[in-house]
Amino acid sequence: MDVFHSEGLQYRSFSSPEDDDFFHSMQSDPVTFTNSCVSLIRPVDRRFTKTIRKHLTENSLLFVVIYRAPDYSVGPARIRNARVAPERIGIMFLKSASLDMAHHRCSECGIDMKKEYQSQYGDLAIKWMLDWAFRSANLHRVECNVFGWNTGILKIYKSVGFFEEGKRRECLFKDDKWWDEVHLGILKEEWQLIRQ
Repeated sequence: MDVFHSEGLQYRSFSSPEDDDFFHSMQSDPVTFTNSCVSLIRPVDRRFTKTIRKHLTENSLLFVVIYRAPDYSVGPARIRNARVAPERIGIMFLKSASLDMAHHRCSECGIDMKKEYQSQYGDLAIKWMLDWAFRSANLHRVECNVFGWNTGILKIYKSVGFFEEGKRRECLFKDDKWWDEVHLGILKEEWQLIRQ
């Protein structure tokens, strides 16, 4: 495992203020907002995103910005040789447990990624996060909740080894329809079997 890289991606600790504009752009995008937050959809201001950012910074084992590494193998030689900065394409986190719950070695994860990169890089980022969670942080379990309308990320989580463990039926309202909240989880032993 390359600690801060996976195929085509780099992971860097969230750094304020240089990542603040990117974080705000992700959270103020209506699609990203509804896939990661069940609050009433509305335009969000910087005060709102600052509150979310502060919570993640203070309450996460891991809070990273996902970068797409430049592809130096294509294009004219002068472009290939130019210094091209990696592109920010998403954020990912693993929540910290409270002190009286840390002995359970369980964490909730989440990921937000630009729509155009989700199907190409979503599974790679989640696999890297699981490697970090189980190998570096020595977690026993990683879990997440997915909103029923977000079928793309549900497929990705299942494809990398998460199991559906239950649902809160029709607890969410969006677009004049009721949706389930799906609970997913993966244990360290299950991840080890997949990674062999």
